[in-house]
Amino acid sequence: MPSRNIAVRKDVYDALQREKRPGESFTKLLVRLLHQRGPLEELSGSWAQVARTAQRQWKSVRGSGPRR
Repeated sequence: MPSRNIAVRKDVYDALQREKRPGESFTKLLVRLLHQRGPLEELSGSWAQVARTAQRQWKSVRGSGPRR
């Protein structure tokens, strides 16, 4: 199978190296990581939930009294 060389920054290489499983090649690692991505629809609305959670946490810290 033909191969290609790619250049990545050292920090990216180090991160990929940490993700590699014992005996796993970089090619297999990249294929595994690419297949872990779910459909974009799974992320739909997730930021809205994060915003609601942050708002609840902020209210509990600040209290529910009037704003000044």
